Amino acid sequence: MSLKLTMQGIIEHNIFIERNIIDWNEYKSNIIKNLSNINFKEKINDYIKPEGRKLYLSKPKLRTILHNIVVINSKIFIEKGYNYYEPRNNYNITFIDICNFIEECVIILVNKQK
Repeated sequence: MSLKLTMQGIIEHNIFIERNIIDWNEYKSNIIKNLSNINFKEKINDYIKPEGRKLYLSKPKLRTILHNIVVINSKIFIEKGYNYYEPRNNYNITFIDICNFIEECVIILVNKQK
């Protein structure tokens, strides 16, 4: 399996394990904690830090991965169409809230690759 796919799997797993949480703030907090604790060097035998400004998973790729896995929590989000999710009615979560959270995660994961 390629290094990129392995890294993606690790990231997705660390978010997916929180899928049963019903509180948005707790969900975000746990995901941040999980992502902050990832050590790619420990999890991947042949992991070598990328040189210079290069990343294995680019920021746009990370945003896509994170968005797709974060909104899969059916306790907080509901699927409204193909690959389109919205917060359930009892949540006061805006699109900007989700984007800001994803950006916070992207920053963590970019630093984890360096």
